[in-house]
Amino acid sequence: MQRINQNMTGYRMPAYVEEILTENYCKNFVRMSIIRDSGNYSFSYKPAGLSRLDPSAMKLYDKLLLIRNLISMSENTSDHLIGAESYLLEPELVYAKGGNVDIGSLKLLYYPDVKKLEFRYKIVLFADRILNKGIREEREMAERIRAAAEPGDINRLKMFLDKTILRLENSMN
Repeated sequence: MQRINQNMTGYRMPAYVEEILTENYCKNFVRMSIIRDSGNYSFSYKPAGLSRLDPSAMKLYDKLLLIRNLISMSENTSDHLIGAESYLLEPELVYAKGGNVDIGSLKLLYYPDVKKLEFRYKIVLFADRILNKGIREEREMAERIRAAAEPGDINRLKMFLDKTILRLENSMN
């Protein structure tokens, strides 16, 4: 796949974030280069071997595993000094090797979130976008995810997802 390019104006990225991203210190993001000219940024991503995920083609189990793995990835990015509130979390920005949702296969395109929305809201909005409201089970799952995330305790949401994923794994066997 060729490079993906994005431009942004009126934003100032801290130098340490720029270095973490361009030197690929945080493996959760697609390799990228950044060209800065005053307040203008040009981001260039190199998603070699990766393709954009298509959640519409995924089963509920895979969608929930994706959400759970994105939570783990957000914790990892925070460990690398890039808080989850600092980047967008949209289905279009999630890439993977071979459509696989395992944590080692997933990567995100880093694009700054100028609104700095709290992660718990981002993950709920992400779930709302990938879960099919036309399917009762997925619509109910979106409501349960929202209810688990509302109090602000991400661990509660992680426990809910872990239990649900385990239940679905057991029903598949």
